[in-house]
Amino acid sequence: MINKTDLWRDGVTIGIPVYNEEQFVEAAIRSAVSQCETLLISDNGSTDSSADICKKLSSEFDNIIFVSHAQNLGASKNFEFLLQSANTPFFMWLGAHDLIPNDYVRRLREGLDADTLSVLAYGAARHIDRNGNMVADYEYTQATAFSADEASTRLMAAIQYLDDCSIIHGLFRTSALKNSWLQLHCLGVDHVLLSRTILHGRFSYSPTTFLVRRDVHLEDSAAAQLARITGQLKDTRTSYLEMQRHQYGLAVNASQTLGWAGVLYRLRARFWLVHRFGPFGQSRFSSLLDKFLYSFSVTWRKFGRLLKRLKPNIRNEN
Repeated sequence: MINKTDLWRDGVTIGIPVYNEEQFVEAAIRSAVSQCETLLISDNGSTDSSADICKKLSSEFDNIIFVSHAQNLGASKNFEFLLQSANTPFFMWLGAHDLIPNDYVRRLREGLDADTLSVLAYGAARHIDRNGNMVADYEYTQATAFSADEASTRLMAAIQYLDDCSIIHGLFRTSALKNSWLQLHCLGVDHVLLSRTILHGRFSYSPTTFLVRRDVHLEDSAAAQLARITGQLKDTRTSYLEMQRHQYGLAVNASQTLGWAGVLYRLRARFWLVHRFGPFGQSRFSSLLDKFLYSFSVTWRKFGRLLKRLKPNIRNEN
């Protein structure tokens, strides 16, 4: 029987996508199982003992639903499988090598209950290494922009500021997340999904809790990252071009109601995409524009580095 003080768990589904995580998956499951109505675990054709561990735990806890796929579908399709299997009002993904503290879901649920226009509640991110040693804490200092009233402002904030995508392991309103999902399997797909979702409503920050993010793939090459996303070892797309073009397309659509200000909005979005990820133009004009923006970006970076070097000297002189 659930205690009345634990009713925040009702209506919450946590989905854990698993692929060869025998070293960490049990800890991830145990950190989440008491914080949700339903815990969905989807093993993506693991070749180690991950599936056996998950199956054992599913017999220990009656709110676990465990599914084992015969082959590796790719991380993106496994994430989609979990989302589409959820039938509760609230949903979150948890990495099979990550952890959440005991009050994580409760605090995020409080954030969503307090603001009915928010579609995602998220906490800070505490990064640890494979051995559990703390690496760094990440605070979302741009949270105010993510919770702006205007959808176009929120989208621009996602394009300009979104860096640590641990935010994707926050608590979503399931309907908004399902409406935002798209069949896209490329580097940076999490940026696109979060940008599409932020158009549906505000992102609510709960800095009093945090995701424990284990950086097990920190040194993976772009090719290795893409292989994980698609499940295909021979995929050679190792740039962010698809992500950038989708992001810019969202900015173009969001600018349609802004009148002449929309021209500046699109230019600003393009600048930040070029500044952060490089040129992505397809036409002659857009390629020339990107070349100019990229040159300006390089100059800006150099100027910023120069200012950082000069600041200590200026302080000493004062």
